[in-house]
Amino acid sequence: MDLRLVALVAAGGAIGAVARYTLQQWLPSDSLPWGTMTANLVGSLFLGILLGAVAAGATIGDEAVLLFGTGVLGAFTTMSAFAVDSIRLAETDASSTFIMITTTILGSITLAWLGWRFSISIIA
Repeated sequence: MDLRLVALVAAGGAIGAVARYTLQQWLPSDSLPWGTMTANLVGSLFLGILLGAVAAGATIGDEAVLLFGTGVLGAFTTMSAFAVDSIRLAETDASSTFIMITTTILGSITLAWLGWRFSISIIA
């Protein structure tokens, strides 16, 4: 195991976790967990852009992918908070739960695909 690469992932993870925490503090979650939803949607878009660029042959080193993709975006997005937010919301508001789950899952996949296609169209 290359400790330099582990350090890059750890540094990126710290940045992503702090960014998600800040976003969740900034966005109110009175009706829906807006911070979690936004982090997952934005993170999916950016990961799609990054990995689409790699797939298109952009010169992006493994270190940058580990720092930003695995580290920053891996810590910024959050499946576990999404799962717990879904459970909490389901206990009080089933229709909002459906909206949140549908928006997060379909939106994340769509935004990742759009980011991927955007990168490929710019680079190719």
